[in-house]
Amino acid sequence: MISNQILQNTIDGLKNITRIDLCIIDTEGKILATTFAEADRYVSPAMALVESPADSQVVSGCHFFKVFDEHQLEYVLLANGDSDDVYMIGKIASFQIQNLLVAYKERFDKDILSRIFCWTISCW
Repeated sequence: MISNQILQNTIDGLKNITRIDLCIIDTEGKILATTFAEADRYVSPAMALVESPADSQVVSGCHFFKVFDEHQLEYVLLANGDSDDVYMIGKIASFQIQNLLVAYKERFDKDILSRIFCWTISCW
């Protein structure tokens, strides 16, 4: 699992590049990282998306995107704004977070295999 600090650094960097506010909410409604103070007002629509079969939605000028780890829903990413670029920035940000999930999972798997290998050798 990615730490909240990594998520925060990622969306801070994306905001610095794009000037679009972003937020990441987990599937239980907890805000994990955000670039804007009023993110808490979007928790309820984010939870509605969690329960919805849709992969994304727009509510009150805010774009919501599901972020999956393989087929498991992990986060809802918000891209706040009404310019034409907000949807595209949200898609890019959700793609980036999804790739971070894959990268951290691969790193974790390699670490586990390394520990098992070392444990096996030490037991001989």
